[in-house]
Amino acid sequence: MSVPLTISTASQTKPSMASACSLLTPPESPKLQTKAQQSLQSSHRPGRIFVGDHECVTEPVPWTMFKQYIDAKTLDPLGRSPATQTAYEAHKQRVKSEFGTMAEYLTKHSLRDFLAQPTDPEVLAAGDFTFRRNDFPYSIGDGVEHWVLWCRKRLQPGFVAPDEAVRAIEERFGTEVEWRYFVNPVAKQSVPQLSHAHVFVHR
Repeated sequence: MSVPLTISTASQTKPSMASACSLLTPPESPKLQTKAQQSLQSSHRPGRIFVGDHECVTEPVPWTMFKQYIDAKTLDPLGRSPATQTAYEAHKQRVKSEFGTMAEYLTKHSLRDFLAQPTDPEVLAAGDFTFRRNDFPYSIGDGVEHWVLWCRKRLQPGFVAPDEAVRAIEERFGTEVEWRYFVNPVAKQSVPQLSHAHVFVHR
């Protein structure tokens, strides 16, 4: 029987409530890479090609290797397949032509009802989250589901889910699944105006 993995360790700390609830875009953290991370990247590096400015993977990353990447706090080896990235670029062009920006599209379309619901600006709660299946998922093997966890409050970049996010994930998927969570660095966020995390679920 699988047990839920929340990727916390003794050396990691939960974001404070004040930082979790901040609506300001957090400052970018220096990019630090340990020797262990560098070794992990070189140990399994699937073929990669570019679609536009985006580097894609030509074969899915196995779940076991994906977990190692996330636990080592490295995202560089991850990406979409060329076909998925091509479809995503076409989608962004359609959204841009009709709505101007992805944030406008989400605010007026996909997340309109969710964002319109009242919320306490000082308190982060499980109700401040909503899940949407990623239509253009990263290429991860073994039937892994890629979800986007949208939040009404500002989530800090990193790999440790706040307690309220853990609660939302367990309420949505149960406690008998493996999962991993991360929030991209601000510079890599596709929609920095709307706070969101990536959640990968292996049933």
